[in-house]
Amino acid sequence: MSHRLLDWTRSRVPRQLDLRAPGRRAPALAPVSAIVALATLAAGCGRVAPHYEPATLTVTSTPPGAAVHLDGRDTGLLTPATLAGVTPVRHLVRVDLAEWHADPDSVAIDLSPLETATVDFQLFQTGLRVTSEPAGARILVGGDDTGKVTPAVVAGLSPGTHHVSLTLDTWLCVPASLAVEVEEGLIAEVTTADLRLRSRRTVLLESFGNVNCPTCPQAAANLVAVTGREGFGPDRALFLEFSVNWPSPVDPFYLANPTENADRFMHYFVVGAPAIYVNGRLQTYPLVADSTAADAAGRWATDPGFLVDVEADLAAGASVPVTVTLTPLADVDLTGCVLYVALYENEVDLGAPPGNNGQSVFHHMFRDRVDVPPALGALSAGQPDVRVVSLNRGTVSPGNGTVVAFVQRAADRVVLQAGSSACPVPVTAARLAEDR
Repeated sequence: MSHRLLDWTRSRVPRQLDLRAPGRRAPALAPVSAIVALATLAAGCGRVAPHYEPATLTVTSTPPGAAVHLDGRDTGLLTPATLAGVTPVRHLVRVDLAEWHADPDSVAIDLSPLETATVDFQLFQTGLRVTSEPAGARILVGGDDTGKVTPAVVAGLSPGTHHVSLTLDTWLCVPASLAVEVEEGLIAEVTTADLRLRSRRTVLLESFGNVNCPTCPQAAANLVAVTGREGFGPDRALFLEFSVNWPSPVDPFYLANPTENADRFMHYFVVGAPAIYVNGRLQTYPLVADSTAADAAGRWATDPGFLVDVEADLAAGASVPVTVTLTPLADVDLTGCVLYVALYENEVDLGAPPGNNGQSVFHHMFRDRVDVPPALGALSAGQPDVRVVSLNRGTVSPGNGTVVAFVQRAADRVVLQAGSSACPVPVTAARLAEDR
């Protein structure tokens, strides 16, 4: 203890009165209470860890016999069970019984020192299990939010027909809801094939390169990597590679369709390669994959109000029949927009580099486009606009081609929406209807 603390203590010890004759001074004695106070202050010079008395937690379930888990650890006890000596903090309690499900799945409880608390679980065998891709969608039953997100079990439902739907920002649930028959004592399965999450907007990435462009291989590899990322898919982001005629005027991909390749790069006034356009806007950093990914992801939040779906039969012959369906989710005016439909080759392995940049494997290479892209007009909600066109497959094998379609505004070259034959399930008016 410091001298300063001792001085402070002495100044607060009461003095004893001296009742003897004047001129005589007796030694000052501190009372017992002051000595105790001094000892207490001395003890306070060090740290004393706080002490909490443990709590007691009882876990029950209906029916009983469920394994008790505390903070993710199996306690080895079955309900009803009492856990003594539990630290008085927040704990997460869960029970597990084969073929039974709790609703809610787990309970968080804050315990105080010496508290005796009980957590009771109601277990059910009737309900439904819902999964989705991507996960994390809120599950609605009968239009009401269950508080669960996929993948999850919604237990405790009564037997009968229940209308199930999903909601997730920037995604569309197809169909809008699904009628599910729930039987007593069973958990009905609702899979990704039953309720599909479809992006409300598909972003188009267009790349322009050349076999003698030194950095074009990196830009192409970035596009493959970006569209292969988790959360990106054929209904989230598509990419299509066109070829320019410089530095090499004999680029084989340019020469395969020089008129339509040139038409596209002149459309954007491309002056350098590599160049990447995201929904018709020049990407600032074509060699930075994260920048391209962020630019694409930033477009998903904008809902254009309609969907583009593509069905193509590449095995039909040299002329590929294509059906493009524009499905308006709301009234939308596409006056001044045109519909582009194009075919690309998924992967081309030439064995040896055709140019001097070392690239021999190419992806999503443009092959053909509808000669005269049709002009569009106003669309009414729920009334699809169906267009049937044909493309020239050329030397592309049926299993190595993809057809894309996209709507572009002529005035500012903004791509509003895109679609692809690579999407697993085309969206139709019937699939959008309630209770498929």
